[in-house]
Amino acid sequence: MATSLDRLPSPLPLVARLIGENDLTAHDRQNIRSLLIAAFPQHQHLWTQQDSWGGPSEYRLLLMERTGRVAAHLGFARRLIKVGETTLLIAGIGAVAVLPDLQGQQVGKQLLRNLRQLLCTDLPVDFGFLQCRDAVVGFYDKAGFSRVAQQVRSFDPDKRLWQIDDAAAMVLPVGASIDAWPAHGIVDLMGMPW
Repeated sequence: MATSLDRLPSPLPLVARLIGENDLTAHDRQNIRSLLIAAFPQHQHLWTQQDSWGGPSEYRLLLMERTGRVAAHLGFARRLIKVGETTLLIAGIGAVAVLPDLQGQQVGKQLLRNLRQLLCTDLPVDFGFLQCRDAVVGFYDKAGFSRVAQQVRSFDPDKRLWQIDDAAAMVLPVGASIDAWPAHGIVDLMGMPW
């Protein structure tokens, strides 16, 4: 599938690769798990068994070194959600990771810029959406996301129950402006988070 990524310049010798979830090979999955373990060693127990958490990804966006090493990763899936009474088409984003030795070199910024380009031209949605720790809100803010002060309702696959949490909710305007995001109401993901 030719995508808008083919036209984007790269500041580092990294190549963007969009892969449909069903097209991932066992080798791809092992490389993704290795990256996630390196980026999130405190969750090694999770990543040794799987390469995603929560709702299933529709696509994976990878930044690859010329050697074939996965330098950065994120998974995303398009889904209709409700915010108050408004239905929106979003790309739910999860497992955003950059190899520790490449952090601070604009790799994460490149990954999110590539994602935005895809969502604008190849896989259109109203917004990108993710939840994150407070410690990384500034990173996403610099990449064009805006924090929304709303609670998020989702199904926790580990606890097997619906929950409402206050983790930082970040919205990336893509096909709609940030002003189109409803200011009130719970963000109901209508499924698992990513």
